[in-house]
Amino acid sequence: MNKNRIVFLTNAVISGFIAYFSAEFFAAGTIAENYTGQKYVAPEFFIVVVLWGVSFLYGLITTLKFPSRIHHVLAIVFMWIAIPVGFYVGMYLAIRANESGDALASLII
Repeated sequence: MNKNRIVFLTNAVISGFIAYFSAEFFAAGTIAENYTGQKYVAPEFFIVVVLWGVSFLYGLITTLKFPSRIHHVLAIVFMWIAIPVGFYVGMYLAIRANESGDALASLII
């Protein structure tokens, strides 16, 4: 394996752990908001993992197909940018679900 692939995979593992565990924390309702007894009170935050997965697939494809350094840098940046963008989208969906009373309705409307 060359240096670019090792750097990409290292960033993928670190950002993947951060994306999953922070999404799990927010989906469970953080510390103070889970008074319902359910495991996940805001499952909309798992969109972070979906967006991170899409950016990881982009990075995996570009790592295998395009050996240039700019593609590797873009793939790593997209993986890290997907985390805050996912939280923004998850927060928007959670607010919409809270206003309408239905989480699925926030995805459709």
